[in-house]
Amino acid sequence: MYALGAHKGSRANSAYKSSYSIWKSKVPVYTTCMFQSLLSLLLASSLTLGSFGAGSEVAFNDKTLLSVSSVPVLQEEFVSPGSMTAQTILAVDLETQAILFEKNSMTRVPIASLTKLMTAALVLEENDPNAVVTVSSNAASATGSSMGIYAGEQITVRNLLYGLLIVSGNDAALALAEFNAGSEKDFIAKMNTMADKLGLEDTHYKNANGLDNSGAFSSARDLAALTTHLLKDDSVREIVNQSSVTVSSETGDQHELSNTNILIGELGIKGFKTGTTPGAGECLIALAESPEGHEILTVILGSKSRFTDTKTLVDWIYRAYVW
Repeated sequence: MYALGAHKGSRANSAYKSSYSIWKSKVPVYTTCMFQSLLSLLLASSLTLGSFGAGSEVAFNDKTLLSVSSVPVLQEEFVSPGSMTAQTILAVDLETQAILFEKNSMTRVPIASLTKLMTAALVLEENDPNAVVTVSSNAASATGSSMGIYAGEQITVRNLLYGLLIVSGNDAALALAEFNAGSEKDFIAKMNTMADKLGLEDTHYKNANGLDNSGAFSSARDLAALTTHLLKDDSVREIVNQSSVTVSSETGDQHELSNTNILIGELGIKGFKTGTTPGAGECLIALAESPEGHEILTVILGSKSRFTDTKTLVDWIYRAYVW
């Protein structure tokens, strides 16, 4: 994968699929958390109560013990969050990969501009962020949300990624797709190939920007896995945490970009991506950090009020779980 500042080397698919397997399992909600908690307690007891003779000194890394023990545990009095309008919901603790809450998280649904996460992942994998893209008339005339690029404008891959992830520019998505693969059609084929490589079994793409298209779908769990993959790149974290930014093209034009995620800075939220179409409803993936420093990823799909739903879910997690 290319970082936005330097090349980071190749992706380890097998390791990624291994970390994703917990989300694809059909283990009942919260079972994973309880199992991990029990495992932590057993490990702790084995380290502190072993069959050592009197006066024996036992050396172990207490930081490792702390890490193993730091799993989310649901408090009994918090059964579920308040009412939410979303049809599909998922919340995951990033460190342990434990599911904190879910509703229809493996159901295939349209995902609107969350499609652009795969567009970004593929471009970061294959293209130099400093490469200069000449915007085509096809990309410049894209309908829907836009960063405002024009035909013939020359702009770096890096700055198109800002337009893609901050304002959800359909024009940026097409410009990147054409630059990467020569045409959007060929790029879509590569998107689906990458989805297969990443083990995203409930995902299929029909375009690079997420406009409603029959046969395009994903699931909350697949989206959480893909987002986690992107979060390995610190430069992506930096982009999605910007409330606003101005980027310049090589032709001297400036584009002022305001984040479509209005929750940046609230409840510890520091990204990630919005999406809205008539077919998908309101969608939002959010990355939040609790007051104790635990990173939570939430996925809201098919909502009537994505920002309210996300705040309800994040607030509940902060109150309901202890690590």
